[in-house]
Amino acid sequence: CERVFQPSLENKPVLILSNNDGCVIARSNEVKALGIKMGQPYFEIKNMCQTLGINVFSSNYTLYSDMSSRVMAVLKDFAVRQEIYSIDEAFLDVTGIRDLVEHGQKIRAIVKQYVGLPVCVGTGRTKVLAKFANHLAKKHPFLNGVCDLNTLGNERTNKAMKLTNVKEVWGIGSKIATRMSLMGINTIYDLKIADPKHLRRIFNINIEKLIHELNGTRCIELEEYQDPNKQIVCSRSFGIGTNNKNDLLSSISYHLEQGSQKLRKQGLFARKLTIFINSNRFKDDYYYNATTIDLPQALDSFRLLAKYIEITVDKLYRPEIRYKKSGIILTELISNEFETVDLFDFISINHDQVLPCVESIKRKYGKSSINLAMSKLSNGWKMQQDHITKHYTTDIKGLIIAI
Repeated sequence: CERVFQPSLENKPVLILSNNDGCVIARSNEVKALGIKMGQPYFEIKNMCQTLGINVFSSNYTLYSDMSSRVMAVLKDFAVRQEIYSIDEAFLDVTGIRDLVEHGQKIRAIVKQYVGLPVCVGTGRTKVLAKFANHLAKKHPFLNGVCDLNTLGNERTNKAMKLTNVKEVWGIGSKIATRMSLMGINTIYDLKIADPKHLRRIFNINIEKLIHELNGTRCIELEEYQDPNKQIVCSRSFGIGTNNKNDLLSSISYHLEQGSQKLRKQGLFARKLTIFINSNRFKDDYYYNATTIDLPQALDSFRLLAKYIEITVDKLYRPEIRYKKSGIILTELISNEFETVDLFDFISINHDQVLPCVESIKRKYGKSSINLAMSKLSNGWKMQQDHITKHYTTDIKGLIIAI
């Protein structure tokens, strides 16, 4: 995403840092070649980055999320069904497509043309095989970013599985891989030929499904519909510790707005609100406190939820504590259908008539064009992002200027 708007970064080392510029969470191939590990603390490699000319960026979540949405919108035109699995992965049902390699190359070309991002495509008879194919597409340049296991053939596919560690199988982490290695299962091919019933007894039914999927039997279906969230959590660590009450009020106000957006996106309303604050959990004097509010009406509006912030923070706040994090949790989520009067339980939903107007102003003039006054009390709580780039696609101030 950073290279899309800074083409001069192509073929140059680029890394992305986590919240508060803490550690490495994304690396270009050039950075990997220099030996920098995923999760490595930035303070350990800061001098190295400066000496070697590594381009360092803070996480620009707004940009990455918007770019992801654009990619997913393009991908849906290439399949009869689509499952958005994560911010950077999607499964497509390409039933009926004859030449899957050609189709994959077309996907790569159109996404690159429309969004500017490179993608890899892996196709297989099951989701697990498709994930493995995608792994091969990224790892082997001769595949040119597209791997179809049917075209590759059983013999070459099995050979590739014999050369790939079992931990690369979708759903198998390092702990399970370590246990499997003690049983002589070291490669993906070892897992493929293992007894699924036996491993189910040792591990669980999901391992049995993975084995069947590796052998071409579909056990994990495409999930076009995702169940609504059971709870919504919005929180963030502060750049530096603070004992300023205004920092807490402003940060919680911000989190409520983020939570409200998530509620409305899913057509949900919350019946309970939890507000929490805590100090640095790595110190001996760690302090955590929270309050849960039973809302008199189910709400989806940050405007209406905001009236609970100041009263709650007054209860939780201790001036001698240096706080490192705050957040909110929205629970007992319901949809409009629950508004029907029940004989024993009347559920009242408050529809904020002003909120659509507020959202319209934000869409037209930017997210910071209209806010709760409380959110502007202080900026001291915000994350440390010394290397953040502009929100090129969502903020008019971030537009690139051509001279």
